[in-house]
Amino acid sequence: MKKWLFALMFAVSGLAQAAIVEGKDYTVLSKPQPVATPGKVEVIEFFSYHCVHCMHLEPVLATWAKKLPADVSFRREQIVWGKQMEPLARLYATINATRTLDKLHAPALHAMVEKKVNLADEATLRSWLASQPGVNVTSFMQTYKSFGINAQVARADKMTRDYAIQGTPTIVVAGKYATMAAEPARLLQVVNELIVKARGK
Repeated sequence: MKKWLFALMFAVSGLAQAAIVEGKDYTVLSKPQPVATPGKVEVIEFFSYHCVHCMHLEPVLATWAKKLPADVSFRREQIVWGKQMEPLARLYATINATRTLDKLHAPALHAMVEKKVNLADEATLRSWLASQPGVNVTSFMQTYKSFGINAQVARADKMTRDYAIQGTPTIVVAGKYATMAAEPARLLQVVNELIVKARGK
């Protein structure tokens, strides 16, 4: 009887801990943003390549992203707080355009955070890319300097302002709910509950 009671108390405690609270786990954007894929719950991670918390989140997030249900869309956006961060937005946009996300995204986070490699500097970026297996540096840099990538950088800048991103990582669900700081497992638990919440609207 005592074991059963303890198990019940533990389960109730776990449920209480799991409940998300506005103002503690997430906020509601003052200006909700339109989603790119109508009919789906859109999830966007706003990150930065120089963010240690983004680096720690990435392996957990990558695993989570592979198991999403069909009605959820996910993407990342490199934030732009001023001109000095535009090269990082350019880097991420190029990684996306060249379909080298699996090869370069996590290594770029580790390079900037752990090894202090300044990938915002073009010459340093070229050198770093040359050290990455299976990457065509010439082709990558041609895309990096293209008009299409310029447009993506401008879009990232605008999104950072439109979504009022103040810190990274911030995950926005359904163009409306923005997560607050938490360790990776809890952060994704909050995201999962916000997806359920968004479905119910």
